[in-house]
Amino acid sequence: MGIRALLAENWPLKLASLAFAIGLWMFVATEERTEAVFTLPLNLVDSAPGVQVTSLGVETVVVRVEGRDSFLRRLHEEDFRAEVSLKNVTLGRFVASIGPENVSSPRGARVVRVTPSVVRGVLEAR
Repeated sequence: MGIRALLAENWPLKLASLAFAIGLWMFVATEERTEAVFTLPLNLVDSAPGVQVTSLGVETVVVRVEGRDSFLRRLHEEDFRAEVSLKNVTLGRFVASIGPENVSSPRGARVVRVTPSVVRGVLEAR
């Protein structure tokens, strides 16, 4: 059986399937992108042993995320993680920047903005 015969067999059903596939693709590809806002706890990581943060200006950050509306509606705060590294921070007062690169998010969600953009605190020896 040749290719022409295979294409001609049940051609109305094949044409309807192709139209349905194109319609579904267009629906998914053109779905409106929107933004959502999540409030996340701020995690301090990579601190040196024997030191602790005794004062922190903020304990939570507000994260603005962009993505498909249907996807963002299924997300929760637990799906994200905001971290600031204290690796190069010395004892005393410190200021650390926090931006979209400091927030891990699920694939399909893009972090647009983090508020506040700086974190102030005090690091002391235990």
